[in-house]
Amino acid sequence: MFKKLSQWNEKVSLKAWGSLDKAQRGQALSEYGVIVGVIVGVLVVAVVIAFRDEIVASFKAATSALRNAR
Repeated sequence: MFKKLSQWNEKVSLKAWGSLDKAQRGQALSEYGVIVGVIVGVLVVAVVIAFRDEIVASFKAATSALRNAR
């Protein structure tokens, strides 16, 4: 029963995708791109917050190394 349901779902999905014209497919892909961009942005912010102290320490070390190199 589940196999038949899965096959039916696949057929319906393929027919729905085929019924979209080129502009609608492009819009769907651009919406997925926006979603991926938002997720990446959230992850970058989370990493910066999580490693804030390490990032600050590495910049301070680099600054002091450059000042001592004079």
